[in-house]
This record gives sequence, structure tokens and C-alpha cells, in this order.
Amino acid sequence: ALAIVTLGALLVFPHASGTAADFTIIQKGSAFSVRQITIKVGDRITFVNQDSVNHHVFSETKGSEIDILQRPGRSDTVRFEQPGTVAVECAIHPEMTLEVKVRP
Repeated sequence: ALAIVTLGALLVFPHASGTAADFTIIQKGSAFSVRQITIKVGDRITFVNQDSVNHHVFSETKGSEIDILQRPGRSDTVRFEQPGTVAVECAIHPEMTLEVKVRP
């Protein structure tokens, strides 16, 4: 009976490869820790400001708009729900750019 219960649990809660994943991108030295990342639809990115200055993480990419003012030490998580390429920048430091490729 125990084996049947375990099998039932596996069928109800599959460990599918389509499960959303979490990624972390650090902001330090007025730069994102990576310049490009490829994720899947539904994945989340947590932006962490480890600088001593504010950052303004934003994107004007249609359907994936972001507008987050981050004080030092703050972290914010964004879920990406549409496939495509999202251009992420810092409104305060225009040299800070990040390309997020979101795969179906």
C-alpha cells in the first residue's frame, strides 16, 4: 500500500522539467552580474542591489514592463511570463544593461 501511495503522489506532483526556476542577478559596481541570461516562461529573476547607491531597474519591452526603484540592500523578484527578448536597464546608470531571453 505504501508503494501505491508514493506512486500516486508522484503522479499528482510531477517533478517536470517545465517547473519554474529562480535566478538571482546582483547589482554591484553599477553593473549587473551578467549582461545576458536565457530563462523559460514562468521563471523568476531576483534583482539584488548590493551597491551603496540606488538603482532603477526598468524595461519598456511590451508585455514585460519593469519599473523598480531599488535602494541599497533591496531585492525584488520579477516573473517573466511571455516569450521574447526583454531589454532591462538601470534608469540611473545607462551603462547598466541586461538582455533577458525568455524561451517558451
